[in-house]
Parts: sequence; C-alpha cells; structure tokens
Amino acid sequence: DRGISAQVVSWRRNSGQSLPARAKITGAYANSAFSKSEAVLNGYDEAIVLTIDGSVSEGSAENLFIVRDGKLITPAISDDILEGITRSALMQLAREEMGLETVVRTVDRSELYSCDEAFLCGTGAQVSPIVDIDHRQVGDGEVGPITRQLTKLYFDTVRGKMPAYKDWVTPIY
Repeated sequence: DRGISAQVVSWRRNSGQSLPARAKITGAYANSAFSKSEAVLNGYDEAIVLTIDGSVSEGSAENLFIVRDGKLITPAISDDILEGITRSALMQLAREEMGLETVVRTVDRSELYSCDEAFLCGTGAQVSPIVDIDHRQVGDGEVGPITRQLTKLYFDTVRGKMPAYKDWVTPIY
C-alpha cells in the first residue's frame, strides 16, 4: 500500500541478440538475481534494469510502467522485455475500464525521474507501486491515483469480482 523503492542497477538486461528476452529461460534468471541483489544490498526493494543501449527495460523479474500526463507508458518488446501476461492484462483493464490507452515505446532513463507515477507488475509482484527511484521521489512520493485505481481493478479481476473477466480466473473450491 505504501509503495516500494527502486534502483537503476549497473547490470544490463540480456540482449535479445544473445538470449531470447521474450522467453522464460532459466539461465536468464541469473541476470535477474544479480540485478535484484545489487538493489537490495544498496537498500532498495527492487531493481530497474536498462537495455545494453541504456533505455529502460524492466524490473528484475517484472514489467515496468510509468505514468506521465495521465498516460500509461511501458517499454516496447524491442527493449528486451518479457511479454508478461500481467502487463497485457493491465493494459486491457486500463483501456476497457479506465479509458486509458497505453503508449508502448522506448523509455529513457531520465523519464523515470520526471514521471508522475511508476509501478512494476508480474505474476509474483502483482502490482507494485514505486514511490522512489534512485533516492528521487516519484510524483508526490505516494501511490498515485492511476496506479491505485488500476491496482484495485486488477485485484478485483483476479479475485473473480469482475464478471466481464470471469474467464481470466479458475475457481478452486
């Protein structure tokens, strides 16, 4: 609820020219482990990893979104990201339930420091609002309104409370 801190780490995301970034390959998680360890050892909750060229890629094992001027922005698949199902689900919920389109494009590192909101998402992380990047406050330093609303929609959906998305979940009795 209070958000997490993140560090842009020195490790770079495995390039798609070396290892298919869109595949969940066990060996690729060594890169994630080094990234996460660096961030945690430096007092942060999570890592943000850049591409070989210095553009924003993703978290250690999560997709990244920023919010600028009321728009969701996420790195393109060409920025060596894993095409996450949580990422896709959030883009669909934002579009269908909030009327927000997601801009998919290369994200510069400097945008992390000037965005209004930021969050990571993934199967394990679910939706993790970021309130601090490299000791710089994101927005007002609190979980932003778009992130908060999208998080609520996501949890309502995966808990089966959104009839329009009932095919996204499997009841377990």
